[in-house]
Amino acid sequence: MNTMYSMTGIDAAIHISEELPQPEKRVPQAMTMSVILSLATCLPLSVALMFCMSDMEAVINSELPSLEVMYQATKSKGVTTFLSVWLLVVYAASIPSQWVTCGRVAWALARDINSPSARYFAKVDDKLKFPVRTTVASFGFVAIYSLLYLVSSGAFNTITNSAILFLHITYVVPQGILLMKGRAGALPLRYLKLGCLGYLCNAFVILWIVILGVFVCLPLGLPVEAESMNYTAPVLIGLFGLVILLWYGLGRVAFQGPQIDRDMMQEVNSGLK
Repeated sequence: MNTMYSMTGIDAAIHISEELPQPEKRVPQAMTMSVILSLATCLPLSVALMFCMSDMEAVINSELPSLEVMYQATKSKGVTTFLSVWLLVVYAASIPSQWVTCGRVAWALARDINSPSARYFAKVDDKLKFPVRTTVASFGFVAIYSLLYLVSSGAFNTITNSAILFLHITYVVPQGILLMKGRAGALPLRYLKLGCLGYLCNAFVILWIVILGVFVCLPLGLPVEAESMNYTAPVLIGLFGLVILLWYGLGRVAFQGPQIDRDMMQEVNSGLK
């Protein structure tokens, strides 16, 4: 799950594409570079730490496994402390981008819903030129949600792990649409054209997420007990049921969807030929 987390969120640039110059070029470049940087940094470090790990039981039973792995690899408390602080700095530096992404996703959803509450959150601040209300609301929701860890760390970890799987599932939907409708008819003129290789990528993503979803929902160990059970599958089914209820109760009436002028999009992207 930690490996999946390090490769998750490559779509973050999409959510601020309306604010970027030349988004038809910059967004694919940002997404591609995020994958390359993740592989270049995470893979060598993970391989090095795994080869240097000497006591698996100590790592499993540790309150902070990452700290134990680094200590076994370096054999130095000072170096371990430095790496831990450095890791904390990296996480802290990534918070603003995640905060902005959550705010933009909430703002886009509010913009496409026809209701008084949605129109309130869809407002863009005239001075700051960004959706302050949805950004603050998303920050407040995450802050309140994090309190769940104080009540039950197991429930918190289950929902966090499930969120990573849910995000990967959302990647499957557009891939399936492209396979069903055909890339030539469904996609506009674009900077990055994969040709026939695009169909292979779409099919591989769908197959990979199906296999990954099965493994993520497997129990953490045997025999399966209530305290150590993997609740990802029940959470997935429960959330999917909630989404269906919200769609039939509110979405079909209030949700309008993004208003896209495809003719204008084709004209703007005509310079990419």
